[in-house]
Amino acid sequence: MSGLFGTLNVANKGMQAAQTAFHTIGHNISNAETEGFSRQRVELQADLAYTLGGVGQLGTGVKMIGILRVVDDYVTRQIRGENGTFNKFTAKSEVLEQMEIIFNEPSDTSLNFNLGEMFDAWTELSKNPEIPTAKSIVVEKSKTMTDTLNHIANQLESLKDDTTELIEMNAKDFNSIVESLDTLNKQIFNISIKGQVPNDLMDQRDLLLKNLSSITNFSTSFDGYGRVSIKAEAGAPAAETEVLSFDGSTKNLLTVNDSDGNVVVQLGGNELASKSGQIAGYKEALVEINEQIDELNEFAVTMAKAINYVHREGMGEGFENNFFTDNDGGEAITAANIKVNQVLQDDNSKVNVGATSASLEGDGSRALAIARVRNIKLSSGMTYEFEAGTLNLVGDPNGNTIESTYKGIATNIGISKQQSDNMVSNQEVLLNQLVMRRESTSGVNIDEEVSNIIKFQKTYDANARVIQVLSEMLDTLIFRTGV
Repeated sequence: MSGLFGTLNVANKGMQAAQTAFHTIGHNISNAETEGFSRQRVELQADLAYTLGGVGQLGTGVKMIGILRVVDDYVTRQIRGENGTFNKFTAKSEVLEQMEIIFNEPSDTSLNFNLGEMFDAWTELSKNPEIPTAKSIVVEKSKTMTDTLNHIANQLESLKDDTTELIEMNAKDFNSIVESLDTLNKQIFNISIKGQVPNDLMDQRDLLLKNLSSITNFSTSFDGYGRVSIKAEAGAPAAETEVLSFDGSTKNLLTVNDSDGNVVVQLGGNELASKSGQIAGYKEALVEINEQIDELNEFAVTMAKAINYVHREGMGEGFENNFFTDNDGGEAITAANIKVNQVLQDDNSKVNVGATSASLEGDGSRALAIARVRNIKLSSGMTYEFEAGTLNLVGDPNGNTIESTYKGIATNIGISKQQSDNMVSNQEVLLNQLVMRRESTSGVNIDEEVSNIIKFQKTYDANARVIQVLSEMLDTLIFRTGV
């Protein structure tokens, strides 16, 4: 309707719109530093007009359609995807960094340094075979080397256990987030069916999905109410398994099984095909840890067999002691249990130095032959034999020396760590760009909000002025015209 009361209604709606805008702006400013918050704005449009006879369409003021959550869903999906890749390589890099610390190369306490000290001691013994302390030094330097090797192997086993625990923690976090999303789905539904838009709940939903992407990869779909359904790849061949349905009727959580270091993360009874997120990173790191343990065991066995062969073969009865044994004095040697034969530790004089047990004092040929093992190419499973007429071991042209084998193990860790670090750096740049892109759309700009405050303040003041004038006009109409 037209007239003073119609105009009064128009001004009143204008004031209400300005008040709602003020409230929304205050909400934005209050949450400027809230993680995952998307700025909101009041959607306004002209209210339905009516026809005034002889005049035409007459406006009836402003209408508030709702509170819009300003968000770019495409960028949000991209952030989830790149966040998963970033966390995968970050997790892997952290474990590999621990491996580098365990190997501690290069340093004066590293295994490579101790290997050199051991072979140098054998060289010195070959020069002074008649000096008892030279044998003691060989035993002590060798013992230091085996202690270091034992320590590395034990530390790698501990790192494997710790990494397995991290995967188990990831699975618990995943399950907890799924439970929270199920609760949010119910809350979102209860608000949406009333015709309202739960903007803040949807922000919480998207933040939880981002946190979930830090753990493993998944796919999402949304219904008309804003509820989320989650699926993840599981089984062989990998097929999508529903993790959470819209209404929560289906809910598959992660379980972790650890069998002799073989960690299997299961979803709905099938192995989770994790391609990104921390679970994928930790599982790849576990593979590398197991590979390093296997290579270190092979290294220990190859070195021990070569030195044992040269130390005992051809010495004669009663002098055929292995130089290295396992903890029980046997030959089931691993990196974790290799030690200098306890017989030799108890009596250093039993360290074989000469060509045979009947060699004259001063013969250091066997000690020299053991020192030369340092430069002989060896391989796993090779047949050990001496060159004709000497104590020099026949090597494998396709093998590697003891020290180069170990250096290869340590170098591979460094290369893998560097590759992971490069991926972390690249993903961090990409993720930051996407986050900045999101912030440019969804982030709260304080300057912009203050500008909006001024704008809606003027709007409110102008509508209040209209009401004031209308009040004066009504006063004239009622009290001065006698109507």
